Amino acid sequence: MCPSCAYRRDLAFGDGLALSVDAGCVHFHHATPLRTLSSALVGEGFGRSRHFCNFHVDKDYAGRAPRADLLDWLARRGLDGEQSVAMMTAVSPAHLALEAVDAGERSVLAAVTAGVGNAVDITSPALGDPRPVVGTINILVFIDGHLDDGAMVNAVQSVTEAKVQALGSWDVRDPHTGTPATGTSTDCLAIAATQRGDPTPYAGSGTRLGRAIGDAVYRAVLASLAMTEEAR
Repeated sequence: MCPSCAYRRDLAFGDGLALSVDAGCVHFHHATPLRTLSSALVGEGFGRSRHFCNFHVDKDYAGRAPRADLLDWLARRGLDGEQSVAMMTAVSPAHLALEAVDAGERSVLAAVTAGVGNAVDITSPALGDPRPVVGTINILVFIDGHLDDGAMVNAVQSVTEAKVQALGSWDVRDPHTGTPATGTSTDCLAIAATQRGDPTPYAGSGTRLGRAIGDAVYRAVLASLAMTEEAR
């Protein structure tokens, strides 16, 4: 758990990564740009970023231009949108969970804020779905290693498998179908790699790195859910 209004450098993740948390934002900063793959509205796709922000919004947030809002919030903090990955959540920054795993030559740090107010089974029909957009699972995974493009995509697969496993362990259900949830309708993910060391083309379940990603994400999702549910 990461307490509110904290500043940390002891993140069990190589050199150069720092974390600050306040009531409005979880902000990771790296001394040099990291190779990224993200579904975030700011910093989407493949790129390079130094700032990784998870902004807190009210549960009734209904912004019609969320990307513009994110860029504005970054600017207010003096952060360059071109060097940032930014996402948002109604989950309190105080419910950030951090889990680090050593994968030998590579290390992994998972940072998760998890809420399941709009849990969804992705295999269920979407027509007429009235669920509100009030909960989300935002995942940042930092990898101190060198991943090629295929391995970055592989890492996304490993994160997703671990997230689904965590939701199954918590018995999270889609409230509209009663079936096991696979996530929420607003989940966001970013992978960030230092690109240090020998390159690898793999980060799936058949590799030590993939298992480390899975372990870290699984435990971080469960830890954040525990904090979020206790606060309800």
